[in-house]
Amino acid sequence: METEYRAIALDNAEIRSSQQDGFIGEVAGYAIVWDTPSNNLPFTEVIQSGVLEGVDTSKTLALYNHDFANVLGRVDAGTLKLNNYKTGLHFVLQIPDTTLGHDVYTNIKNGNLKGISFRFTVAPNGEHWKQINGKPTRVISKIATMREISIVSIPAYDDTSVEVTRSFKEFTKAQQIKQKTLLALRTYDLEV
Repeated sequence: METEYRAIALDNAEIRSSQQDGFIGEVAGYAIVWDTPSNNLPFTEVIQSGVLEGVDTSKTLALYNHDFANVLGRVDAGTLKLNNYKTGLHFVLQIPDTTLGHDVYTNIKNGNLKGISFRFTVAPNGEHWKQINGKPTRVISKIATMREISIVSIPAYDDTSVEVTRSFKEFTKAQQIKQKTLLALRTYDLEV
């Protein structure tokens, strides 16, 4: 199995300041949005919902730019939380009070960092190819491993998101509006 990387835009992520010692704030968003096409790959790719069922994410890391020297958090330390929702893989990351943490947090707040990427391996028989709108499209139905998510500058998937956290209720409402808009656009594309 070959390790692959995919990146997604952080347009609707959340950023929140922290009251806990050792952390400067919290960022949240979607590391993967199910059933949406990629944009920055030489082909189109879609990751189906359910791809992470049975996958152990208990040691998943949060990195800056896929660099294992730039660790921002990890699931087994409780500084990274991953949840599979109907929309996609949601994350909440406590940003550490470090030089790297301050730089990443500030760049997210200022809009300079807008993407999430994830490193994964496809399970055997976990992919197939088909033509969608005349374009070769890779459909991933099962992931074998997911070792890390990374905050990056250029994502492959525009629907991923990261920002300083607001209230979860506000964030969820904004995501629902965005999903309805995307669904309406996709429906229109299918009809045309």
